[in-house]
Amino acid sequence: MKRYHILDLKSDSRKVVVATTYASPLSQMHFIARELKSIGYKGEVIFDLVLSNGFSSNRFLKTDFDEEQLNIGKIEVVSKVKRNILDELYLFFYDHPEYIKESSLPEPQQYVLLNKVLFGEKTGTTC
Repeated sequence: MKRYHILDLKSDSRKVVVATTYASPLSQMHFIARELKSIGYKGEVIFDLVLSNGFSSNRFLKTDFDEEQLNIGKIEVVSKVKRNILDELYLFFYDHPEYIKESSLPEPQQYVLLNKVLFGEKTGTTC
C-alpha cells in the first residue's frame, strides 16, 4: 500500500512527500525515488510526517534527489517551513480528510487539520 503522496507545490519548486498514513513513508524510499525519477525531478525533497509524528519538532525532514536516488545519508530535520508551503500542506489535508481520520493523531490535532485552524499562520521562514 502506498503510504505517501508527492505534492507539487504551487509556491515552491521543491517536491513534498506527504505521509498519508500513521506509518512513515521513509520505509518506501525506493518507491518514492522511482516516482520522482519518472517525473524527471531533481532537487530538494521535503517530507511532511505530520500523520506519523504529529506537530513535533521532527515533523519535517529534507534531503536531496539526484535523479536516481534520495540521499538517505543527508536527511535533516527542518525546524521551520515557510508559511506558503504550510498553507498548501494544510489545504492538502483539508481536501483529504480521510487521511487524517485514519491517522493516530490525537483528536485536537485532527481538529486543527480538518478545520484549517493553522491556515495563514505566521511561522518562520527557514525552509
